[in-house]
Amino acid sequence: MLNLSGPQFDYEPYPVCYVTDVLPPEMYRSLVESYPDKDLFKYMPNLGHKYSLSDINNPDNYYKFLSEAPDWKAFYDHVKSENFINNVLDMLVANNIDLGLRRLKVIAKDGKRKASLLSRLRRQTEISARFEFSMMPANGGQILPHTDAPHKLITLVLSMMEPGAWDHAWGGGTAVCLPKDRTKVFNHINKAMPLEDVETLKTFPFEENQCVLFVKTYNSWHHVAPMTGPDDAPLRKTLTINIESKL
Repeated sequence: MLNLSGPQFDYEPYPVCYVTDVLPPEMYRSLVESYPDKDLFKYMPNLGHKYSLSDINNPDNYYKFLSEAPDWKAFYDHVKSENFINNVLDMLVANNIDLGLRRLKVIAKDGKRKASLLSRLRRQTEISARFEFSMMPANGGQILPHTDAPHKLITLVLSMMEPGAWDHAWGGGTAVCLPKDRTKVFNHINKAMPLEDVETLKTFPFEENQCVLFVKTYNSWHHVAPMTGPDDAPLRKTLTINIESKL
């Protein structure tokens, strides 16, 4: 379902790429039109100014929505599959990014955080994909600079906006950054940092049917700067997919 061909990679300070036309047009249109309503989401002020709907944040609403939205449920099932995870890993290897993951066991079920005893004895790496709806107001929405949790391996952020609905002047792009104080670059455990304390190196613009993909590293700092749209502007809607290892 996801087309990750032709990624445009940057390798410093960590691997990150930008992919356009990531979903077939008909599928993208259907998913955008059936994106969940704001009243299903949980407000997440600790992350900046955003709303989240996932198996962790408002799980009852999350699973009820998926059960009633067949196109989203099909996409969810695809993301949870071994084929999806292997395709992402293969794309990275083809672009000189080998995470060294061998003897994988893909876990489709949500909620399981620890690897099984059997997998540990077999020296298998248990891996899974999470699927989160996220939205932010165009007036003031933001995500603080951070590097992602240690168990995350790869993050994909897919835009879910109707064509022509978003004005680039409002911002909303995903930014690669580093602390101005370079002694704080190492951030494996994912402490957030105020925006004024980082230097923005590059911003990937927020456009419809795109994907920003990056690898979690000790210095994978990124953020979404406060947006400057009007109060009546549409919400910035995305889908975040995290490929994670079990602890």
